[in-house]
Amino acid sequence: MVGGVLAALFVGRNDPGFVHNGPLAGLVAICAGSDLMHPLGALATGAVAGGLFVWTFTLTQNRWKIDDVLGVWPLHGLCGAWGGIAAGIFGSTALGGLGGVSLAVQVLGTLAGVGIALVGGFLVYGLIRMMFGLRLTQEEEYAGADLSIHRISATPPYE
Repeated sequence: MVGGVLAALFVGRNDPGFVHNGPLAGLVAICAGSDLMHPLGALATGAVAGGLFVWTFTLTQNRWKIDDVLGVWPLHGLCGAWGGIAAGIFGSTALGGLGGVSLAVQVLGTLAGVGIALVGGFLVYGLIRMMFGLRLTQEEEYAGADLSIHRISATPPYE
């Protein structure tokens, strides 16, 4: 968590959104190998995750123009994949870990998890798109999803 905070603080140039998501990036990444790594390996894993989140979130929003305002893909997807691979790196006895983990197996398992998530996502969202549609109309987007879909307001006392 500390590594994620420090990297997000440095790479994100003190942006509060990045500083608050940096710890989460570090925690998502360390989940796979928290029982294997030396504390310095955990710090490095979190730091890479914090920097990875800031860089890929900025890339996704600004260059690719993908509408992921919460940063779900960079935060949970990429930092989680990095954590799976990092368990194979920092879990080795050569780097102070407990051992019993293989980098090759961690990479294969991470790739398999990504593949399963992609196939499942395309199936689920493909079915939803065919049955109901995924996008709101321009008028519904302007009014907001709360009013258009749920028929509730974000500020009911002021209406």
